[in-house]
Amino acid sequence: MKIQGEALFFGAPTRDQAKRIAWEDLKLLALPVTKKVSESELQIKLISGTEIWVLGFDVPERFEGKRWKGGILTEVGSMKETVVNETVMPAMRDTNGWLWLEGVPEGKNFYYELSQYAKLGDPEWRDYCWFTSEVLDPIEVEKERGRLDERTFRQEYEGSFESYEGRAYVYYVSDGHRKPQPYDDSFSVSVCCDFNLDPCIWLLGQDKKGFISVQEEIKQRQTDVWKMCNTAKERLNTRIGDNAKRHHIIFYGDYEHGKTRSVSATNTSWQIIRDEFQGWNVEFRLKTHPRIVDRVNAVNSKLRSADGKVKLGLDPSCIDIHKDLEMVDMKMLQSVTEKAKAKDRTHASDALGYWIEYEFPVIKMETSVM
Repeated sequence: MKIQGEALFFGAPTRDQAKRIAWEDLKLLALPVTKKVSESELQIKLISGTEIWVLGFDVPERFEGKRWKGGILTEVGSMKETVVNETVMPAMRDTNGWLWLEGVPEGKNFYYELSQYAKLGDPEWRDYCWFTSEVLDPIEVEKERGRLDERTFRQEYEGSFESYEGRAYVYYVSDGHRKPQPYDDSFSVSVCCDFNLDPCIWLLGQDKKGFISVQEEIKQRQTDVWKMCNTAKERLNTRIGDNAKRHHIIFYGDYEHGKTRSVSATNTSWQIIRDEFQGWNVEFRLKTHPRIVDRVNAVNSKLRSADGKVKLGLDPSCIDIHKDLEMVDMKMLQSVTEKAKAKDRTHASDALGYWIEYEFPVIKMETSVM
């Protein structure tokens, strides 16, 4: 309030995130000195003439056109490097403004580089880190230690910049995870879909009170969604028996991928599945573009949590998911070229990741459902 007419901002990777994280709190914080609030623009104008804006950097153009005097960026590790280094930083230099960069590490990316630079002694920079155990109830921290794998726990709760290079599913051990996985009629059946067509791999399994039991694979080459549905129905009838159509079945997968891999002008892959399973007791739990790192972390957390518990098992008959968990590396997942070179690899683990990341995400996220 001592300086008039400034423009300040709070930014996040997307506008919805920024609004959800900060908008209501900022309105309450500024209430005693607020002149006007714009809900549509997410702008608070103070009686001093200073403006506070809440911005999403999924559209960087929203940031342009003002002389910003200071701001906060949250979830920086999830932002694009170009947004931070080529859009925000130059704007702050122009006004000799201040900037806080805040967030949980997301591997050794540009945010890691900024943190390392801040430790080198530049007088304009500072680096701060604290453990979650310093601010949360120890009982809650221990619950998370039992839910997350070691690498993800260190990243999310101890501010550690973990490397996401080399083997993706680092906690998979064949001798410990490959054991017979019997069907249990008291649990729903999960069908996990990946829409690559050569090969196309779907997984059948069950969530047994938090233990992920992968029981069967369907693998076809040069196929289509109709053929996969027919085989899935045959396998489900064999597995469940006469009650197959009445038994609760849950489909998992990437909602957007199922749309883009449409096979006609009117039918997406998900619509075909819905049509083919008409009359069955099916439910669709789908997310739009679940992030690769989130899927990998979720799977690793089931393979072995930070307190050493194993919560995932593969039936020995499931060959491709076994090979994926042993062989897939991060380059195969993050590079289109490397994914193409991997051929049969990545598809089974992608399908598994859609299932686990939906039900057991490292951080709860909004979902898109059919």
